[in-house]
Amino acid sequence: MRQSIEKAMKTINELTPFVATYVGEVLQDELATNNMSIEEFAKLINIEKSQLDRIITGKEIINKKLASQFEKVLGIDSDYWLNLQKNYITDKVKIARFV
Repeated sequence: MRQSIEKAMKTINELTPFVATYVGEVLQDELATNNMSIEEFAKLINIEKSQLDRIITGKEIINKKLASQFEKVLGIDSDYWLNLQKNYITDKVKIARFV
């Protein structure tokens, strides 16, 4: 049983997604769900709106400090945001191999 689970996990890890989901896509959904503007969120996490715009458009990555700020304001664990960022980078590399 354990071997079949390990084999399945290896297969899942080798899959190449069709698109890579970046932090900004999920963040936009969360802001909409919480009826929060980009400007308001930027103030709450103490960054410039222009930096938040770059994160939302996938032009800038997040770090631990920002992930912690996201957690404080949105209540979503910082590890979730950091894993989302890591998976986005990994998925972009996988997709680039097939282009």
